[in-house]
Amino acid sequence: MKMTRYMTLLILAAFIIAARTNAAVGEWYAVTIYPLVSCALSFAVSRIPFSMEEMLVVGTGIIIIVLAIRGIIQKRLKTIFIIAEIIIWAIIWFYLGWGMNYFRESIYSRGKIERQQFEEDIFEKFLQDYADNLNGSYVEMPENLEYDDFAADIKERYEKVPAQYGLSEPKSWQNPKNLIFNRLYSAVGVVGYIGPFFSEIQVNEDVLPGQKAFSYAHELSHLLGVSNEDEANFWAYQICRHSNIPEVRYSGYYSLLPYVLSNASRILSEDEYKEYQRQIRPEILQQLIDQQNYWKARYSKTLGEIQSRMYDAMLKGNKISSGTKNYMQVIDLIIATEYSVQKETIKTLATKTLSNVAGDI
Repeated sequence: MKMTRYMTLLILAAFIIAARTNAAVGEWYAVTIYPLVSCALSFAVSRIPFSMEEMLVVGTGIIIIVLAIRGIIQKRLKTIFIIAEIIIWAIIWFYLGWGMNYFRESIYSRGKIERQQFEEDIFEKFLQDYADNLNGSYVEMPENLEYDDFAADIKERYEKVPAQYGLSEPKSWQNPKNLIFNRLYSAVGVVGYIGPFFSEIQVNEDVLPGQKAFSYAHELSHLLGVSNEDEANFWAYQICRHSNIPEVRYSGYYSLLPYVLSNASRILSEDEYKEYQRQIRPEILQQLIDQQNYWKARYSKTLGEIQSRMYDAMLKGNKISSGTKNYMQVIDLIIATEYSVQKETIKTLATKTLSNVAGDI
């Protein structure tokens, strides 16, 4: 029995290593195995209203602490091996449950998108188009906006994403769970996350109405097999901005604003940046300032820095070399797909891929 267990561990570990070293294996897992795994796991806990991810992590932590204390008291060296095996099984579960999506091919490879060299004219064109669309989409967000108001619309649009991108199909039972440690997530600046052990969507309950649809679409993309944060932001932006629901459409444009301004501030001169800010409706800029103050009041600098460094290390350890800066690269992806300097690439992409996303989802 013990030998069978160890052999199983070795085989599963070898599969994970193979995926880590070969993107083709990771992509095969993402489009053939993962959809079945995520479907089964999420369905198994779908009737439980609270996050099973939290329960598992806390429960496993308690078991390890109890075993460690008992091992020290009883002076049993065997306890170390028991704890090590528990940790190894948890790591295996993490990767087989979701984490192997880190090792799949990038959206650039899957979508046959060419990375673009920076060109000032193209970037300025993007900035102008974005500001016009953001201003045109503005609506006052209702305070009582609920997931039921837009979840079905977002899932329906994800179902129509072209198959070449390799996203799973969302299920009706895959909805955000209630969080027990929500205050902690706000303290470290986490707006949401995908649960890798039970394929659960977790969205911080403190998110403001303007962030709600985008945050939901972002985390849902992770559940559908997206690992990179720039791609998750890209899909959330594309899905939301093409919604027929005004609040969802505005959330898509508005939630991209911090990334747009950050990129603009680094590239434009000080005067150009101030002029660009003046092109954006003042009530939108005020909404962003209020949002930043809202989260700042809930943020713990010490805990936040610890969490940020740990997450940065985790991303880099899973083949996302830019770490947490990966979030910012959504602008590069949007420009590469919509503002390519290669006209034939634009034309092909517009007719075969992203236009399907834009027109049909």
